[in-house]
Amino acid sequence: MKAKFTVLSGAKAGQTSIFSQAYICIGRHPQCELQFDPDKDLDVSSRHAAVALDGMMYVLRDLGSTNGTFVNGHRLTTDHVLASQDVVRFGQAGPEVEFAAIGDTRPVPSPSGASGKGTVVFGMPEPQPPPPRPKLTPEQLRNPRPTPGPGTTTRVQIAVKKETKGLRRATLILFGLLVVMSGAYLWEARTTGRRLAEQRRVLLGQVDSLAQQIGALSEGNEGLRAALDSVQSEAGRLKQQLTVASPGDAETMASLRRRLDAAVRQQRNLAGAARLDATGIAAANRDAIALVFVQFADHRVFTGTAFAVQSDPTGGLLVTNKHVVTDSAGNVAERIGVVFNGTPQNFKADLVRVHPDADLALIRASVHRGFPVVKKVAPGFRGGAMGEPVAILGFPLGLDLARGQDWSQVGAAATLTLGTVSRVLPAVLQLDSYGAQGSSGSPIFDRDGSVIGVLYGGQPGSNGRIIYGVPARYVQELIAGQ
Repeated sequence: MKAKFTVLSGAKAGQTSIFSQAYICIGRHPQCELQFDPDKDLDVSSRHAAVALDGMMYVLRDLGSTNGTFVNGHRLTTDHVLASQDVVRFGQAGPEVEFAAIGDTRPVPSPSGASGKGTVVFGMPEPQPPPPRPKLTPEQLRNPRPTPGPGTTTRVQIAVKKETKGLRRATLILFGLLVVMSGAYLWEARTTGRRLAEQRRVLLGQVDSLAQQIGALSEGNEGLRAALDSVQSEAGRLKQQLTVASPGDAETMASLRRRLDAAVRQQRNLAGAARLDATGIAAANRDAIALVFVQFADHRVFTGTAFAVQSDPTGGLLVTNKHVVTDSAGNVAERIGVVFNGTPQNFKADLVRVHPDADLALIRASVHRGFPVVKKVAPGFRGGAMGEPVAILGFPLGLDLARGQDWSQVGAAATLTLGTVSRVLPAVLQLDSYGAQGSSGSPIFDRDGSVIGVLYGGQPGSNGRIIYGVPARYVQELIAGQ
């Protein structure tokens, strides 16, 4: 049997198609057997419906179309057995075709749906036996008809499989690499965690050892007490932070390691400074050290340190920092007074000059009987050496120091601090020692008791453990330029 379709309306009206295959796809898709115009017959879905040969019957089935399939004006809801002269419309307003079965012996069903005697509505008469299979000739037996090759769909699938073979292989390789790298990362993370945990344990042990060494060094070294107290405080903070730090935080552990190294280095330097004859240096120079009072126009009062370098029967000259006697705008303090170590008397002083390139100032104190001066200011070429022990005499914390407010009754008392030179630059001496507000202007002595610098400030965040001084050559220039 064959199925005949005559297009009654639509873009291909008048066209007739006859099919002998058992399955006929209908739609706008290029692979459909009964194809409608893909640009004009828009009510027809891509694969709208199909007609399949079932025994001696052609069965129409809607393939889930958008606009539905209609047979003789009725919308199709189930499979429908086609009869000749059935009119099928694809979509509510889509193209129509008339179906006919060529070689069909079925009668056309009555409009009422009733059947007379011997008539089968929507059915078929008893099937006829199939015709006998023709016998093959000897030539056909010798040269059998070649088996047809694969269809278009099969060929496409084979080509796609072939083209994607390399992609699948690459995907498998990448997946394998991802698994390997994930395993390596997890192993490295566990290894790093164990290493950092061990590092924390070692650092805690080093902090405890540092604290013990500082305690032993503090005994009998009053000059080192302030600097050692600073290192001791830093060790305490390090231990607390190491205790709560996460072993997996590599950045924090590295920062704590650097801070511990700095504290250990300072402790070793201070241990070297302990061998300095601090007592002899203090005895020879402490009476030349003075507490400086300054008052500005807005009535603010500050303190600093100065040391005497020249004296005569009417007074003498002292060196201090420029920032002690002037404000940030360069305005000179309205009142300047000096109180020498061990005395309760405040003497008036005046600014003589400031150094143009360094934080130094020269002041003159009016003292009728004169006053002691430091034993020696090092020559200009003497700039200090790295690792060299030093002693500092001054008034760190000024009047905020314990019993500092009692100076008018008991006299000003200078503080001796020891340290070491940790860095030497043309215009700066860096020290591992201790300094605080009020220390500005303090003289820095070497092992021979010579002034090799003047303390002027410290490194922010170091808690006074890293301090800076102006080298002695600027002091010589200041004194010579009066």
